[in-house]
Amino acid sequence: MKAVEGTRYIRERTKLETVVPLHTPFVLFVDPSSACNISCSFCPCGNSQKSIWSVARRKGVGIMTMDIFQKILDDCKSFPDKIKVLRLYKEGEPLLNPHFAEMVALAKRSGCFSGIDTTTNGLLLNPKLNREIICAGLTRINISVEGLSGEAYQKICGVSIDFEQFRANIEDLYKHKGNCHIFIKTVAEEEVTAGQITNAEKERQFKKIFGDICDEISFEYPTPSWPGFDLKTATPETGVYGHQVRSCEVCPYIFYGMPVNSDGTVSICFADWNRQALIGDVRNYTIPELWNMMDRYRIAHLTGRRKIMPGCDECMQPEFTAIDRIDEFRDEILAKMRH
Repeated sequence: MKAVEGTRYIRERTKLETVVPLHTPFVLFVDPSSACNISCSFCPCGNSQKSIWSVARRKGVGIMTMDIFQKILDDCKSFPDKIKVLRLYKEGEPLLNPHFAEMVALAKRSGCFSGIDTTTNGLLLNPKLNREIICAGLTRINISVEGLSGEAYQKICGVSIDFEQFRANIEDLYKHKGNCHIFIKTVAEEEVTAGQITNAEKERQFKKIFGDICDEISFEYPTPSWPGFDLKTATPETGVYGHQVRSCEVCPYIFYGMPVNSDGTVSICFADWNRQALIGDVRNYTIPELWNMMDRYRIAHLTGRRKIMPGCDECMQPEFTAIDRIDEFRDEILAKMRH
């Protein structure tokens, strides 16, 4: 296998407690599309879960316009530093946006970002699109594989695919990737029943199929980290990256990242899939203004009010997916913010 076993997070991390509060976010999530082309039962954002969507989410699902995207880029020029990563993804399938490659090119040309990445189910990849997004300047692509056969995709995602062609399109991307880092991951079965292969066998098959056509590969386990969405799985003792699950008073994500939904609204966190914690709209405020408006949420977390805040009260992302831990530094950080 050519690929190394890796993770979605960057191992060489700045110690968050040494740099917050940040005048410029490390990560800006911008959602090119909050719509999706598959209906995974385990995802609250997919078409299979429309019955639990809020009114705000129903109204906001769609493709980001280029006018909104261009305003975001223009606003980012006012930050004092470069943003480390523009993450062209939040909850939908980004490649549904017909202007995706153009968005990457414009973002690269803006000079506001050190890197530009995305996360996709990969079903829309093809040689033509592969060349476009690579030439545009995408620096990393995370591909989520939901099954290891066409039959598995029908069962899990509710779509019929040509699995061999799907793999061939990813292989084509890998062969022409240039400086783009390709990461592929899949998730273990929540529950292995009679007649199914074990997760150990699934992991072996997964790495055999995709291990030679990516730079990094990962076999992850499901965790109950979507706020307000029950995965109906036992609560594991380890997080998605194999770390020990611990209680968390202060969510680190809101201290270094900010997400913009496809309709231009801004959520407190990328996990706000149901639009329960909106703080503003890029059509009414600048991106730096919205970044600073998040301070009241940061202070709420630092003063022990995380679990009484809408959008944060049911969220388990910090416990199961966060690598950074700043609980023990909250008094120090709070003093800096109030200075």
